[in-house]
Amino acid sequence: MKNSTIKLLLVILIFNFSSCKQGNGTFSDYQFAEETPLINCEDADNKLLNEALYSFENDIISYFEVQEQNTNRAYRTFLTQAVNKKTDLSKYTSKHSVALAAALKNAGFIGDNGVNYNNPIITCLADKMKKGDLATTFNALVSTNSMRRDLYAPALRTKISTVSADKYLSMYVALEYFYADILKIDFTNVDFNRPNYIKPKPTQPAIKADLNNAKVDFNKRPRKQ
Repeated sequence: MKNSTIKLLLVILIFNFSSCKQGNGTFSDYQFAEETPLINCEDADNKLLNEALYSFENDIISYFEVQEQNTNRAYRTFLTQAVNKKTDLSKYTSKHSVALAAALKNAGFIGDNGVNYNNPIITCLADKMKKGDLATTFNALVSTNSMRRDLYAPALRTKISTVSADKYLSMYVALEYFYADILKIDFTNVDFNRPNYIKPKPTQPAIKADLNNAKVDFNKRPRKQ
């Protein structure tokens, strides 16, 4: 009887441990759970991380690319503004992402001063980034315990157009430039039912009349030479 009780307790503990790895106990509003997982890191809350990445992408696409839904362009526009501290997150962050930011902090991915570089997720992102200059620089900073936003930003600026194709790099960007900064903003008076921002269509340049595009009046007789 005593052995049976011990075995039952062990089963419960293993089940609870597995559940903690798969999902954050304080967050349950998963709106992108049916989407293909993009992040897979050992001993990490991958369900929460994937939800955060999808929500981040949804927010920036809905604001910067509402018409054409171009993910790469949305990343480029967001990062160009974020790296230069010229983006206003209160204008397009969803209520869902605000809740995710708090959950990410509770899970230890973000600390009081920004991204928690001591969290094992950072090593995983570094290991799984696509090979290239950004991955090399990221790995060098992480391996020497020198990782900081301001030290990595110069490298990121030169390769902004490649970020969206590398989801592990995208995850870092979402944590560093989106969720960590969300936690610095008071959203109390923000209307989350705001309409999506629609980019104005570019004005067509005026066409100057010349001999090649001048209108022809077929009711007039041609002038004699």
